[in-house]
Amino acid sequence: QYRPHILVICVLAIVLLSGMHHALRNAIADLRFNWFARQAGGSIVLVAIDSPSIDKIGVWPWPRQLHAELIGKLEHAGATDIVFDVDFSSASNPVSDQAFVDALRKAGGSVVLPAFKQLVVNGENRKTIHVNSPLPQFAAHAWSAVVNVAVEPDGLVRRYSYGETLDGAFLPSVGALLAGKYETKQAPLQIDFSIDTGHLPIVSYVDVLRGEPSALNKLKGKKVIIGATALELGDRFSVPNGVVISGPILQILAAESIMQGRALRTSSRVVTWGGLGLIVLLMLALWSRLSAGSRVVVLVNLAVAIEFGAVLLQAKSPLILDTSLYHVAIAAYLAVMALDEIDFRDLLGRVAEKRFHRIAMSLGDGLVCADRHGRITV
Repeated sequence: QYRPHILVICVLAIVLLSGMHHALRNAIADLRFNWFARQAGGSIVLVAIDSPSIDKIGVWPWPRQLHAELIGKLEHAGATDIVFDVDFSSASNPVSDQAFVDALRKAGGSVVLPAFKQLVVNGENRKTIHVNSPLPQFAAHAWSAVVNVAVEPDGLVRRYSYGETLDGAFLPSVGALLAGKYETKQAPLQIDFSIDTGHLPIVSYVDVLRGEPSALNKLKGKKVIIGATALELGDRFSVPNGVVISGPILQILAAESIMQGRALRTSSRVVTWGGLGLIVLLMLALWSRLSAGSRVVVLVNLAVAIEFGAVLLQAKSPLILDTSLYHVAIAAYLAVMALDEIDFRDLLGRVAEKRFHRIAMSLGDGLVCADRHGRITV
């Protein structure tokens, strides 16, 4: 009577040892993002370096006088914080750089410039980490924030750091800075991708630069991030459910997750193991008392109830309930019951017996078969 439960435990052990439950956990959590949608708060506006801007201004990169002029336009429009997702770690021509320095000084510390680390392979095929920081003359009049994003083994971005230590100093990430969250020891959060990116406030770089009223009216009292959305600039990331978004939008999603209290966490292993124990105990109690059909109904309803509860929990609180092993256990129990009902060993025995009879009937000699008690059977 314990054989079905031992088989289920063996299946769980195989799944755990192979690491398949991680992929299943991510797939289930990703699907839940489609089941309930959230609106963005709208306090962060993206000034997009988009294709129309590149067409009208010219080939990228642009002279830094344009960025200096943009800062002035944003200040005049009433933007509170200005964050650039544009690399300022190398010098351009002195006139452009000085114009940008003057604009930063005039902004009075309301501008944030990006810092990031990247992997560099030298001529001897050795890998080193290089930190790109704003030029000293820029950093003297602006804040710095990290724009690095970690990509998981499956190629998707799910987690986001509150900041990193670069050159011995802790720098907050862009998302954390926009959200006003300074956490030096907090573990990375999981971004809430149920936040609808289709309604994020976005204005074109060239429209702000030209002083279009429709663009400037969206900026008053808002935080602003300037970054590339044009496909040709290549700042793209793959996120759950087959979606590809630009880097600045990913930064906004991270900031919105923090501001809305949606910095997602996964439930602890204690909850997972406790739930698995309850499922096994339930099946031990019901296995001999219920028919196979009744046990199937119980397991299917249990799976639906668990997932429905997990969806509600994720919708109402920033917690992802890991139900992957629950569903593996339930599926294993259903498979065991199916094999039990089919009586797999008896089926194989009948197949072997028929095959033996076909061979025996094709022989030209006489044949006598006896069982282990000496009784003639054929």
